[in-house]
Parts: sequence; structure tokens; C-alpha cells
Amino acid sequence: MTGFFSAANKVHKNFMRARWRRTFAGSSTGHGQKSLVVVGRSLKLSCLLLVISALHAQAVFAEQAGSGKSNFNIPQQRADRALTAFAEQADLTLMFPYELARNERANETVGRYTVAEAITRLLAGTRLDPVFDRAGRLKIVPRSNEVEEKVMTADRRTGLAALLSGIFIAPMGYAQEVAVDGAKIEEIVVTAQIREESFQEIPVTGSVFDAQTLDDNRLELLDDVARFTPGLVVSYFNNSSPNFAIRGAMNTFSQAGASKPVGIFVDDVFIPRNSAAAFELFDIHQVSVLRGPQGTLFGRNVTAGAVQIYTSEPDLEDTALKLRAGIGSDSFSELSALLSAPLAENVAGKLSLGYKQRDGFSVDRFSGQEFEDLDSLTARASLLFVPSDRLEIKLSADFSRDENGGKGYSFISSSDASDFTGNDGNPRTSELRVPQDYERDIAGVSAHFDWTPGAGRFQSITAYRQSESRELYSLGAADVTLPSVSTQFIKDDQDDPKSFSQELRYISDKGDRFDFIAGLYLYREDTDRFLGDELLGAGGNAVFVDREFTVDAETTSVAAYLSATFHLGDKFDLGIGGRYTREDKDVGVSFVDNNNGGNSFVTNPSSDFSEFTPRVTLTYHATDNLTLFASRSEGFTAGGFNTETNNIVSVELGFDPETVTAYELGTKSSWFDGGLVVNATLFSQDYEDKQEGFLLPGSFFSIFNASQATMEGLELEAAWALNDRFAARLSYSYLDASYDQFVIPGGADFSGNRLQQAPENSYSLALDYVQDFGMSTLSGGLSVTYQDDYFTGASNIPQFRIDSYSLVNARLGWAWGGGRWSVQAWGKNLGDEDFVRIRGTSGAIAEYYGPPRTYGVNLTYESN
Repeated sequence: MTGFFSAANKVHKNFMRARWRRTFAGSSTGHGQKSLVVVGRSLKLSCLLLVISALHAQAVFAEQAGSGKSNFNIPQQRADRALTAFAEQADLTLMFPYELARNERANETVGRYTVAEAITRLLAGTRLDPVFDRAGRLKIVPRSNEVEEKVMTADRRTGLAALLSGIFIAPMGYAQEVAVDGAKIEEIVVTAQIREESFQEIPVTGSVFDAQTLDDNRLELLDDVARFTPGLVVSYFNNSSPNFAIRGAMNTFSQAGASKPVGIFVDDVFIPRNSAAAFELFDIHQVSVLRGPQGTLFGRNVTAGAVQIYTSEPDLEDTALKLRAGIGSDSFSELSALLSAPLAENVAGKLSLGYKQRDGFSVDRFSGQEFEDLDSLTARASLLFVPSDRLEIKLSADFSRDENGGKGYSFISSSDASDFTGNDGNPRTSELRVPQDYERDIAGVSAHFDWTPGAGRFQSITAYRQSESRELYSLGAADVTLPSVSTQFIKDDQDDPKSFSQELRYISDKGDRFDFIAGLYLYREDTDRFLGDELLGAGGNAVFVDREFTVDAETTSVAAYLSATFHLGDKFDLGIGGRYTREDKDVGVSFVDNNNGGNSFVTNPSSDFSEFTPRVTLTYHATDNLTLFASRSEGFTAGGFNTETNNIVSVELGFDPETVTAYELGTKSSWFDGGLVVNATLFSQDYEDKQEGFLLPGSFFSIFNASQATMEGLELEAAWALNDRFAARLSYSYLDASYDQFVIPGGADFSGNRLQQAPENSYSLALDYVQDFGMSTLSGGLSVTYQDDYFTGASNIPQFRIDSYSLVNARLGWAWGGGRWSVQAWGKNLGDEDFVRIRGTSGAIAEYYGPPRTYGVNLTYESN
């Protein structure tokens, strides 16, 4: 199955790289050449002229293949760029295998030639052959291999196409949205393994959401994305401590001396702390979720999985302007603007700004303070330089600031559930009385270099990131003056991480029998953290605890990774990869007990950890429409130190690394001539030395390697193009995740209990509709998501149980003026479901709820 788009399809251009490159899954008799590019003569034509343009192009092909001549001025350069220039100068539409062309050098072609003469001269000595069909149309194929031709009928179905793409675009870089050709779902070429490959043919388990899917469905935060992603659960203990779990693998540590098993990346740059990881998804090209251990192909090692966020890039050829304004319930308002334009020859820039404001969802009925409000500002800028055909440089900078009144805890009862005094029955009111506040600044800069010296490619990613956050909040569930509340913890949480990273990659040319990717990674993090604790009791007349932790934690990680693929004939691929990681941690902890100075201490422990983590995959390309794969991979989360405990022995003892061994058996398939795509993965993961935290006798918090665990399950994703107007998307996850062995020293036995944030069942179903009316388009969507119950604590007590819930979202949009103008009405949680994000048990029982029903309308202008 081969997918093509004409460059005249302006609706898609914001999702495509500049220089008219179009990469899609292609079918080929020679294994390994899977991507084709279509380049066209005009990006300014209306979609209504697309068919006329195609007919005209056929006539041009036929004429110029014969005696017609054109002037050509194409210097020696990389073949993909030379072919792009050739298509422009020949005034024709051209198809070619992008990945092969990227690794070939085209010849200088200057003078007046027929199309046949020019293309023959241009490609002489390369592994590319020009072929004219009987109609006189030109295509480029791998030498001695024919590529099936299939020109897609382009129309205004692209809105539906983009929505379908959320499931099947794979991660790790540039990808293009799915297109529906009649009732077909076109395959996608992606860089899930660094290279451009068809997602349906590689051993990768993941979900990806493109810009239009995020935009249309208002997936504004990662917890919105999680509702449509099998195996991913996002929860919020408070604003500065979001928790990310993939297949039940996670931890809840906010300590600066601990690492996380789930990694968040922006443009391949690791985000060092979760306090800086949950932000507005603005000006985003793509969000992808890789499930299972990662580290043999990129960046920082992670045990559970990686969430990759890619921002949009400048366009070297066209000026793009996008403006949006919106209003909604709870006094919601939003304004955003994006401008991308060529600045000089081979130089382009992009600037984007976004602002959102909203009143709070909850209010403290004692103090009148609003909680769950929103006030955020985001800015991004980037420059793209292409000084030669062999080198691309992208420089990026971003800044964001957000603040709100903190989370709204709604009081339920006393800790033993015997006294409900103070519970007014309204889940949108809180009884905290103490002021709460949250504010955060995030900033980062990065430089991406992509150099093609002639054999293979070198990539360099250099980045620096910094954030500052402060949150004042009540850990206690309600005001201590209530007769049903025993104590109330007040927290002052300040987090200031800074990180530098340098990654170098070499990507070999794609070989008939063998190719590889090798990389080096250096990461350094310096986190300053302050935590102030006050425990109030006796109706607020006593301060049982008054203490402060001042922490400086330094982490240095050095790693080398290699991934090699052996092509065993036309049907089998064997992948072998490995990563060696060494991580050094040095922490300084100053603990001050203001009630009892004799308990204060200062300590500076340090340690180092190292691990080799391999990955093996076997892929069987059974047919053009069916791929089977099996994999075994290992993941590693470094050990560390508990830097927020009032016991010096617990700080200095530290804890060891945890490891995961994951097994996957998957299938990727398309049916009914591409009308239905179904991907499924069976997995089993074994946790060893899982890092856990809990209160030990003596009331101090400890982290150590306490358990073994097993996660097994099924992940299913499907997309069905019922016809050219209707489509459906489905995701489903079954997860059986439990502790094989978990005994607290001198305490409880949690063996056999379910892991935290591990719902047994979850699913999403989305129905999409698009109707074309020439220069205007009607679109709509309806989605239902369901998440089973799960626990937020290893003890699995009822107070830590989050009940199952389902959410219904909908949207209705109208676009006109050739797609320049659009208006959309939207609604989220239309059933006004009161769903719980987290339960608190400190001093009493309280619940922290997710957003209620929200709705609004936005108006967008986008230049074509």
C-alpha cells in the first residue's frame, strides 16, 4: 500500500517539512526502501485545482519526455534536494524514495535538456533509476527495483485524515498525517528508529498524536493525551508533583536524589524534573508515547517508557501565519499566534506565542480563595539554517510561565470515616482555610545539527534547560479546626533544576544486509530544592512539626548506545542493540528541626551506578500488509538518595537501581484494501529491585528496593475508514500488574497487591466526520474514554482507590475561505462526571477532582 500527496495540497503543508519533501510508506519489491516523496510545482494552488493540476502534469510529462526542453541549473548535492529542485525547474510532479535519495549524491545538471536527458544526467552513478510509464509520467525507483505507483485523489478529506493519524504515526521525529483515499487508511513513514521507515513494518510499540489531532480534540495536557493512549496514566498529587505511569511502572518520589522511570522529552531533550514536565501543549507538531524500556536508540535511559514532544519547525519556502482566539466556560479565554517565514536564502525563523486564562473550578468556602484556575503564557522561537546541502542547523528557545491558586481538596470525613462534620456534599468546595499558591517559570535553549558527509549522517543535540517552581499547599486534607480533622500538614515546595545535555549520533546508510545507529550521551543536572513542613494539631493551637530541608543534588550520566539491524533476506530483520550507562550522584542535605535543634543534621553522601541494558528484536514481514515482531529489552533506573527524610541514616543509606526486563509480541496489519488498520501487542515485564517509598516505624519516610513485580497485558489500536466521510478510532489496554514480593521491614506484607496507577482496563473510542462543500468544510467528532479503577498506594486500602470513570467529549467545526478561516465549538466532560484525581488521607480523608464540564468556541485564521 503506497500513499501519495501532491504538493499542491495546501491543507497538509503545515505538517510537512520545507523544500516540498513528502514522506510516506511505499511498497517496494526490495526490502528496506519504503519511503516515497512527492514534490510539486506550486504550493499556492487551491485544493479544488488539484485534479486539474494532476492532468496538466501528465501532459507535461508526456511532452517533456519527448522533445520538449527546459533550462536546468542544479548543483551537485544530496539527491533528495536535487530531485526537489529538478521537479520545480521541470514544472512537474515527481515521486521518489526519500530515504534512499537522502543518502545519494546527485550530479551537477546545468543547461537545456529534455526531462529524460536531465534526469538521466542527474542520477548517473546513483542507486536511483528514472522510469517513464506508458502515459509519460516520471517516477524514481531504486535501481533494479520497481516501485508500485499510486497517485492519491486529493480532496478536502484531510481533516478526517489528520484525526486518524493520532494512532498510527510513530514517534522519534518527523511524520506526516494519515490520508484517506476513498475508504483507505494510508501507511505512514516515520523515524521511530531514527530512520524514515513505515510504522507498520518496524518493531515499535507506541502511540502518536499529530498537531491537528491535538488541536481539534483540545488535548492540551499530557493527561488529556493519556486518555487516548493504551498503558499511559497521568495523575496529579499536586501541581508540582505530577505522576506518569506506563504499564504500571512509575514512582511518586519528588526527592531531588531520585530518578523517574518515565522520561519526558521535548525535541529529543530530556526534562530533568516532573515539576517542569506537565505544561500546556502549545505549538506542538507531535506527541508520541513509547512503551517499555528505552535507551538503545536515543537520549537518556528510561525503564518504563518515554513521552516525546516535538515542536513545529520553521518553513524555508513559505510564510505561514496562524491566529486563534477563544472563549469558554468559567471565564475561559485564549489567544495564540504563530508566524513562520523565510528570512534569507536557506534561513527561516518561527515565533509563537500563547496565552490562556480561566477562573477556578473550586473554591475554599472558609477563605474564599479559588483553586484550579489557570493563567499561562508560552513563547517559542526557532531558526533553521541550511548553509549547504549537507548541513542543517536548528536553534530553538522556549519560555513559559504559569500560576494558579493550587489544588482544591474537598473534605469527605475523618480518617476513620466516622465523622463527616464539615462535609457540605459539594465536590467543588474545599475546607483548607490556609492560603495556597503555585507559580512556575520554564526556559530552555537547544542546538540541533544534522550533517550528511556523504556516507551516513551525524546528528548533534546540545541543550540547556532550567525551571523554577514554588507551591504552597495543604497536604492535610482539611482545616485542622474542624472537629473531624486531627492534623494538617502545610508544605512549602520549591524546585530549581538546571540541566545540560549533549548527544551525538551516527546513522549509517541503509544497507541491503546491515545498517546501524550509534550514539554517545552526556547529561548533567544540578537541582536546588527546598521543602518546608509544618504539622498543625490541637485545633490549630499546636505545631507538632516545624522543619526544613535544603537540598543540592548533582547527577552526571554518561552513556554509549548501539543498535544494529541485520536484514535476513526479504522477510526477516534481526535487531541487536545495547546501552552502557554510568551515573554518578552527589547530594547535600541540610535538615533543620525548628522544634528540636538536636535532630538537625547536614550530610553529603554520593554514589555511582552503572548498567548494561540490551535489546533484541526479530521482525517478520509476512506480506505487504502484515508484520509480526518479537522483542526482549531491559531498562535501568539509577539508584539514589532519599533527600527528604528526617533520619540521617535513611539519607545516607540510599537505594539501589531498579531494572525491568520486557518481552513483547506484536502484530501490525491492514485489511480490506487498507480500509482497516489493526495493531496489537502482548507484553510481559518483570521488575527487579523496584524502588518503593513508605513510612517506617518512627514516622520517617524511607526509599529502598523493596519489591519484585510483574506487568502483563494487551494493547490494541485500530482505525477504520468507513467511507470518505466517517472514520472511527479505537484504543484498548488490558493490564495485570502486581507485586510478586513486597514486604516492609518490620511492617506489612503487600505481596500480591496491585501496582499503583495500573488500571486493569481502559479504552477510548472516537468517531470523526468530515463533509466537503467545495470551499468550505463541516467537521465533527465525538469521543468516549474509560479508565478502570486503580490504587494510588501499594497498600491497596480503600482510601487509596480511584474509582473507574468515563468521559465524553465532542466538537463541531466549520471551515471556509479555502481553509483560511475556521470556527469550532467544543465540549469536554459533557456528562459533568465528578472523577477523582487523587485521595488524601493526612489528618482526614479528602478528594481532589478533575475538571468538570467545560465548553467553548474558538475562531482561527490560518494563511494558506
